[in-house]
Amino acid sequence: MKIEKFLFKALLLTCLTWGTVETVFYFDPYKKHDLEYSYNAVIIDKYKRLKDTPSPKIVLIAGSNFAYGINSKLIADSLQKPVVNMAIHYDYGTKFMLNQISSELHKGDTVIMGFEYIIECKGNKREQLLMARYFPKAKEWMKFDNFFEEIQVNGQLRINTFKTVLERLYKNTEVNYQILDTTSVFFRGAINEYGDLISHYNNPPMKRIPRAILSDKVSLKNAINDMNMFYEVMKTKKVNVYFVYPTYSESNYVLDKKIIDKFQQECDKYAQFPILGKPTDFVFADSLYHDMAYHLTQKGGEIRTQKIIYLLSRKSY
Repeated sequence: MKIEKFLFKALLLTCLTWGTVETVFYFDPYKKHDLEYSYNAVIIDKYKRLKDTPSPKIVLIAGSNFAYGINSKLIADSLQKPVVNMAIHYDYGTKFMLNQISSELHKGDTVIMGFEYIIECKGNKREQLLMARYFPKAKEWMKFDNFFEEIQVNGQLRINTFKTVLERLYKNTEVNYQILDTTSVFFRGAINEYGDLISHYNNPPMKRIPRAILSDKVSLKNAINDMNMFYEVMKTKKVNVYFVYPTYSESNYVLDKKIIDKFQQECDKYAQFPILGKPTDFVFADSLYHDMAYHLTQKGGEIRTQKIIYLLSRKSY
């Protein structure tokens, strides 16, 4: 009888606790603020441009190396086509990001993929679900391995939201980020009309550019396979698809050259899609980077964009 009472109390406590977590998740007092300022919500603006831009158009897809390091206006003016920069963060994974753009691509469009050397196929499900919190359509781009993974990831998101709400209530401070400030980078209003990240233009760059975390034990084969499948589907829609290597700072390239060479060999061996240039085409002086090996300054982004335009113009585009 004592065991039954204990189990009943434990179950009741669990239900009350989880009920509180669930209530906070759905009635999060900061959700309206975050919808306006969270970087995860930037997909709302990027997807609207993707959907509203008529074909033929040029669509850029990658992680933050494309978000930071592209001047879409230069591409649009040079190639006389509208440009949509859909790049946000590498952690979403190739499968999710390619699903993100597929339904809005039509005959005559051109896709330029520029995925990072640390890209994964499946991506971070919690990050994907956080995007879906602000943009429900993002759930269509997700795929869980099984029911238990879906339960686990949804549970983690709710618990993290609960903790964050408590912390924010305790601190009672909110920051309204602005393009003109000299400290903020990642927030919803951080992009221009094309989808390029421009919030860092006013911010001083780091004196020493940190490395990306590359590993010679990691393979890009799964990510390349995603790109191959995407390329085959796009061929049937008469959409042009190209890949360019991500940018990488000069000092860090020297340190990571062996690993990058391995990734290039995998691309040469397994990629069925056309590749524009080679990794060294996008290696620039550290002075052209903002805060890590992938993130270019405004000047660096313009130089890198001119190289992409040149390589693309050499193809039967």
